[in-house]
Amino acid sequence: MTYFSAPMALQEPRGGSDLDRAIHCYRDQHWFVRGFVRGRRLLCPMDKLAPHVPRDARVLDIGCGHGLFVNTLASGSSTRRIVGVDPSDHKIDVARQSSRQFANVSYIHGIVQEIKEPASFDVVSILDVLYLMPDEIATSVLWHCRRLLKDDGRLLLKTNDRRPRWKYALVWLEETLMVKVIGFTFGSQIHFRSADQYRKLLDEAGFVVEDFQKIDGWRPVPHRLFICRPAPVPTR
Repeated sequence: MTYFSAPMALQEPRGGSDLDRAIHCYRDQHWFVRGFVRGRRLLCPMDKLAPHVPRDARVLDIGCGHGLFVNTLASGSSTRRIVGVDPSDHKIDVARQSSRQFANVSYIHGIVQEIKEPASFDVVSILDVLYLMPDEIATSVLWHCRRLLKDDGRLLLKTNDRRPRWKYALVWLEETLMVKVIGFTFGSQIHFRSADQYRKLLDEAGFVVEDFQKIDGWRPVPHRLFICRPAPVPTR
């Protein structure tokens, strides 16, 4: 596991939304990366997630990829302290470069199970990651999130659903292309689940779902957001 801290640059991008400023962070990246993060901006409603993160929170973003959500959070508040973790060395390298203007961002090259900071985060976010994992690994990741969160912390889990069927078919085709054909997304298998199946995983990992939102809107992807709290530890 390798930690990277992003050094602060002399100038920050100005104007636009937090997500617009985050996109600007990739202006000097390869054209494929620039196109990917712009496509991600269009298809993933990150603007629906960021308001659930307090402006002074310590945040862990699991499977941060190129760091787009990390940069969105950092653009919105200089008092958030954000850590991104991802197993892809290439994506972490891009993320580190893209975040070099932010003093409140750091990255870990590795997996969440290697982080040894129990109960130290106010928010843990997981955006479109668990579908790449079988149930036993997804449950392990969620259990570790439970360890890393403070007792009053919050888990933001953004997933896809299997309904409506036409949106599920489109996202299945897209992710099959990215994972199995192009190989741009880390992983070798796809494990799409229904909202009820995610609820079961969360319950088994010690979380209480406080809110569940359908956040796809006009987008052709069945986006679902689970807002969760750690379940109280039973007393004997």
